[in-house]
Order: sequence, then structure tokens, then C-alpha cells
Amino acid sequence: MPFFARWRKQYLKFQECEHTYERHLRAVPTQETPQDQVIDESYVLVYMESLRALHFCKPPLQMHEILYSILQSQSEHFPPVKAACAFVIEWILGRVSVQNAFSRFDHAHAVELLYFLRLFLAVFRLSRYFDTDYSVSQYPQSIHTLDGDCASALGHFFAPGQPVCSSGELTEEQSRFVHYQVRRNDLLCVQAYAGTGKTRSLLAYAKLRPHQRFLYITFNAAAAKSARSVFPPNVDCRTMHSVALRHVLLPEDQELRTLRPRDVVRLLGDRIPEGKRTTEPVHDRSNALAPTTVALYILRTLDRFMQSTDDHIRPDVHIPKNMSLSTDLRVEAIAEATQTLWEMICSNKSRGRMKAPCPHDAYVKLLQLQPLATLRFFAEYNALLLDEAQDLSACQTAILLRARGQCGVIVVGDIHQKIYGFRGGSASAFNARLYSPTATFHLTKSFRFGSQVAALATKVLRLKAPPPWHNEEQHGVWQHPSITGHGSDKVYRDIRAISKPHTRIYRTNALLTRDLLQLSLTLPENEFLFLKTSQNLSHRSIIDLLHDGHRLYHGDSSGMTPNSSLREFSAWKELVEHVEAEDAADGKLTLVLSLQEMIASPDFLAQLEGLDRKFCANEESASIVLTTVHQAKGLEWDSVVMANDFSPSLDACTPFSLQPQVSQLFAQDELNHMYVAITRARCELFIPNCVLQWLVVLDGLFRYRFCEKKRSRKCPQCQQVSSLVQLCEPFAGTLQFDARTETLGCLLCMRSQLSTDDDLHDFVRFIDECGVSTVTGRLTSASITRYEHKMKIPSRLRSKRARLEVSSQQDTPACAGSTALDVLLPHVRAQKYTNMLESKMQSIDTWFTLEQFWLSPRESS
Repeated sequence: MPFFARWRKQYLKFQECEHTYERHLRAVPTQETPQDQVIDESYVLVYMESLRALHFCKPPLQMHEILYSILQSQSEHFPPVKAACAFVIEWILGRVSVQNAFSRFDHAHAVELLYFLRLFLAVFRLSRYFDTDYSVSQYPQSIHTLDGDCASALGHFFAPGQPVCSSGELTEEQSRFVHYQVRRNDLLCVQAYAGTGKTRSLLAYAKLRPHQRFLYITFNAAAAKSARSVFPPNVDCRTMHSVALRHVLLPEDQELRTLRPRDVVRLLGDRIPEGKRTTEPVHDRSNALAPTTVALYILRTLDRFMQSTDDHIRPDVHIPKNMSLSTDLRVEAIAEATQTLWEMICSNKSRGRMKAPCPHDAYVKLLQLQPLATLRFFAEYNALLLDEAQDLSACQTAILLRARGQCGVIVVGDIHQKIYGFRGGSASAFNARLYSPTATFHLTKSFRFGSQVAALATKVLRLKAPPPWHNEEQHGVWQHPSITGHGSDKVYRDIRAISKPHTRIYRTNALLTRDLLQLSLTLPENEFLFLKTSQNLSHRSIIDLLHDGHRLYHGDSSGMTPNSSLREFSAWKELVEHVEAEDAADGKLTLVLSLQEMIASPDFLAQLEGLDRKFCANEESASIVLTTVHQAKGLEWDSVVMANDFSPSLDACTPFSLQPQVSQLFAQDELNHMYVAITRARCELFIPNCVLQWLVVLDGLFRYRFCEKKRSRKCPQCQQVSSLVQLCEPFAGTLQFDARTETLGCLLCMRSQLSTDDDLHDFVRFIDECGVSTVTGRLTSASITRYEHKMKIPSRLRSKRARLEVSSQQDTPACAGSTALDVLLPHVRAQKYTNMLESKMQSIDTWFTLEQFWLSPRESS
């Protein structure tokens, strides 16, 4: 890379000013400050400076003006201008990807050309939108897709190389971690993306040090059992709960089990607060809250307290937010009742014949409240190995990380796989503000999937804003996620291309169950289903649950199965209240309530019988495996179909941002679910519209291509042999925009439909104005000469422009003229800019509508 990278510097300067301007617009307005004026003026000045750098006397309003700018940009570190013009025309006409610039030109020249293109597109976007005489009915998708192509190519070029390693060898990233010697005061953080071999790395770390002792902590008993069969003898494999139970003294007769709402009612008795719903009653039911509903709010409060690091119950933190929105229960009363329940658990007090059982999270919390209890225990080891650390609660993390000083601590996990927030999973072990690491490592090379799934997962993760604890001054520039794959794979959006067998991954149990019932009716007789879910939602339990739901809905609870979760309720009304108090948790009760319409249908029991016959005993015999994203975590399949029930929607985007970004923590967790589902696929992945919409926001939906005339190609509208316009889309195997092509018509036929799409109008105008041959679709040397003569400006203006310098004290240069952007008042300019950003989000639906229009059968012209 040459030292004088003119276009790269200019584009990055423009980008930084625009990002600063956006942040300024997002800030809550109080009163105008001198800093506001500086930000506004800087943005205008960098636009004017870029306009002059591109050799424009006035703002460019047509795409073909890029050729004039290239012809004026001959320099030592830029491709030959005529070759650059020919390449750019091929690119804009959809015939090549901009990535081809690296094979056609010197790499340094290619980088400068791509930054030049990004700068032109940014200036072009603003010039068009701020021009008062130019009518814009939609955000230009062409600018969006072209800039996305440049950004992707540059990102690929500047990405660190991935050295090839032989089978069984550690990658360079893994080796760097494995050979780092941890000391007793050290905290090592290893961010290991999906399929990158984190357990293999921990295993190598322990094997390399056979004379040291390690304590391996994992999330559940099954994982601990599996680890014992893999790790060497110098590693003790335990769960967090087994460590806690070893160090907390509980009464001998205290039962260890989960508390249920009816347990709370029996334990607290008349100390259960009373309350009413503040929302409108459904079906004329009473507004009074059932005691079990109030008990559920108490249990939710207790759970949050036990998962936190607080030493007492805090009404403002632990009580569910939805309680105050839907009931008149006093937060102080719920906090007091929860505190009473907690004291009963700690002291094993009883009310009548019933003693308070101890939930499993309770003895973990008791250990956290005893800071000295584990110090001697941790000192027996050289280091703790914390696997899947993103799933640890804040309470569990505090216990384990206070071992630092007694032994080293190695935290391994993937913060983007934090999907157990409802169980307290906090990823706080990676919070550099709370626990400053000695060293941080990244494992980015996945051995599970290939380049297409890796690129898709990277795009989804880059939607997430940096975590709130990240401080750029203290921790350096936030390292944006970047995953590389291994081998070949394919990504599709059309489920009709699916092969069987395959696995379907759902975000919610509700849609999974609906699809189960639908598949039981449509699946061929010799094909079967396998339900890969938790034991609580197995094939047999889901059939029984739906039978019990049918009984409860029709007021017959006498025949319910033993231990059914619906036996807690005497009427459907209580179930409704309970689910609303659960804060929309995706549990079994929510599932039953979501199927109310189906349960009420007269043929529901017949549907259940048909479903029961479609299940098979093992996964290998199934045509379709159905699972949820939580059950799929840690697993993988050759062919994966994502269901269309993943969140968040586009509304979660940070407002007033040109590049989509999700900053709300809840919405980021939903993106984590999306990422986990995406990274379960080894060979084939089928994405739904809820994922596709985010990719369209990033890169666009389709683009046009102009093809040269060939005898084998006929216009589908007029049947004449001619040069043709095609529509090109990604996600038909690859993420490239030429993955799928559809011929729309010849240039003559398409001219009659220019009013359909502004981008098509611009595309055809570009062909007309730049002098491209309508037969070959190429630009000849003679055409370039004619274009240069046509666009030529007086030499005196060129020389004058060369003498101009950027200064906030100067008047606008005569050669650049006054533009629509700089003559506006600051508040008007800000409003126009925010309108542009809003139009981008609103145009997403327009692009999907246009796609349907072009791909639908049309009559011949």
C-alpha cells in the first residue's frame, strides 16, 4: 500500500464526518452549542472538498458523470484512466463484481479505485437527495448495492490471511492461546466463534501442561460428563452447581427442587399481596389477579435476585417491568413478599407442614454471598477453565472470577451465542469494565461451514453496536466480528431448492408446533418427523400437553395427565393471566395459549392423532427434524432451514444511521439467536424473510445487468434477438449478486417500463449517456474520446480549481458553485438528511414489491 493513498484518505475523512454528523442528529436536542455548528460546518465542508477532489464544478446528478471524474483523475497511484472507465462501466452494468479489480489492476491501484468509487457514490447520494429540482421517489438501490459491493471487496482485501493448517494441527490463532502461560493473577478471555474449536483449544492447553491442575467449569451435568471422557486426568470437570453445593451448608432435610407458584401460595399464605389487572378484561372475566399469578411475579423477582450480584432484593431492578404496566400490584409489596420467601429458603422455615424447598440457583446465590468460602478450594488449581462463559449468570461469574489471585482464570465462549438471558446468562465474564483481562484471544476460523455461511454470519453480527462496556480509549478500537469458513457450502432463500432430509430450526415453540400439525397433514405417507427438543417438550409430552390444553379450554380438567403443567389452573382465564405475568416467555404455557384458535376447532383432536402417527423413534429415520434454536445450540446438520419467526424487526435499527446498527440489548440478544441458527448448517442453509430483510438493508435486494447481443438470446417480451436487461439476485447458492439471474427484456421493451423503477430509469440512462454499444455492451476507445470531449470543461476552470484550498473562512469556490446542501439552513439540512435516512428504510418494502413485479409472469408487449 503506497504511503500517499489519496482516495482512501479522502473517503475515510468523508465517512468520519458523516458518522459524526449522524451521531449529532441522534443526540437529544437541548440547546444549540458552538460544537453543533462546528459539526454541521465540517460536514458541509467535507462534502464541498470531496466535490472538488472529484473534479466536479457542480454536484453530480447522473451516474454517468463518474466517467468524467475518472478521466480527470490520472495519478501515479490510480489505474490507467481508460482501463478504469472500461472496468467501471462493466461493473455498473452488472457484468463483473468490483472484486475483479484486484485481478485486473495492481492491488494498490485497485484499492484506490474502490475508495474513489465509494467517495463518488457518497457524494452522488447526497447531491441527488439535496437537489431541489430532482424528484426522488425512493432511496436508490443502485447506490446501495454498488457501495455494498465495494465495502465487501475492501473488507475481504484487508482481512487478515488465514494460514492453512494440516488436519490435527492447531491454527495460528489457537496456538497463540495454547502457548500463553497463565499466572495466578491472570484473566485470559478467548472469544471463540461458532465451530472454531474452543473445546479442542482448551484440551490442547491442558495436555500441554500435564503437571498442572485445572478445574473445568461447564453449564450443565451432561456437558460435564462428556468433558470427563475427553480431558486428561489433570482436569477436574464440574458444573457450577456442583461446586456451589460442595461449599454451602444446607439443612439435611431441605428438599432441592424448583419452586412452583402453588408452593409460594402455600408458603406465604395471607402474605401474598392482592391486586387487579389494569388492562381491559377479556371475555368479561374478573380483573382480580389469581394468587398463583401474583406468586409468579414473586418467583420472577426471586430469580432475578439470585442471578444478580446484589446482596438484597432491589424493587427497581429485580421486579419484572411488565408487572407495573399490567397490574396495580405495589412493587414494595412484591419485594417484601419475595424477601420473606428468600428468608424462608435460607432458614428452611416452614409454614404448617410445608418446609421451603431450596431452588438450585439459591445455593449458588448463598455461595456468592460468602466471598471467602471458595478461596482455599480454588487455590488447589493452577487455573480455572470456564467453558461457554457467556451462559454464566452475573452471580456465577462473580463467584468464579474472584478466584483470580488464587489461580489463573481462562474464560472461553462466544458472546454472540448468549441466548440464555431468561436463565440469567449475562456474558459479564467478557465485560472488560468489570473484569479487566490480562490478554484477549480471538478464534475466527470455523471448521463447521464454508465461506458463504461464514460471510452471512459475519454480516448479521456486524449489525450489533459495540457493547456498552467498551471504551475505545481504554480498550482500543472495537474489533468487528469476522468469521472465515472451511470448505464449500451454499446459502439459499428459496425453500423449494431444499434437499431431504433436513433440519428446521425455530425461534419459538409456537411456530414449531403449528408446523408440526401442518406437516402431519401434508407429509407423504412414507416420510416421518423427529422432534429434537428438551425432555419437557418431547414428542409424547407435546401431544399430552395439547390434549390437556384442549381439556382446559373446554372446562374439563379432570382427565389431565399426571404432573401436567396445566393442572395448576382451574380455568383458561388463569392460564391467560399466568402467561401474561411470565413476560412473554416462550414456555409450554405460552405455547398452549398461542394455539387457542386451533385448540378451539372441532377437528383438533383428530389432528393430534394424525400428528402422533408421523413421529419416528430416532433422528436418522426422519425426513425432517424440528428443533428450537436453544436446543440446536452446540449441534450441527448438513442441511438447515431457518423458520420465519426470528427477531428483531427492522424497527430495532438505531435511528438516523446510514449503516444499520442495533444497539438495544434485547434486540442484540435476538440477533444472537439468528446467528446461532445460521451457524448450525454445515453444507446448506435456507434463510427466511426475517433474515433476508436485514441483508437487504446491508447490501440491497437485486441489481440490473446489461448483456451483449447473442443469437441464442431472445427478448421474452418481443421475441427479438437483442441485447438484454437481466435482474440479478444473491442467495441462490452464494451471496454474490449473480447467483440467480432472470431476463426481463430487451432495451427497447424495457424503455416502455422505465416509470416502474427509478433505478431502472437510471440504469438505461447510464447506457445512453456513457456511449456504451447497445450491441456489445462495451465502451470503445472512440466512445471514451467522444465522452471526454462532450464533458470537457474550460481549462481555466480546471486550473482555478487546482489552486483552491479547503477553508471554513473562504467563500464557496466559483468553480464548484453553490450546492443545494450548503445553501440550506442547518436545521433544514438536518431535516433533509433524516428524511433521506427514513426513505432508505421505507424503500425496503418497495424493493421487495419491485422484485415480485419483475419475477411475476407478464404478458408480451
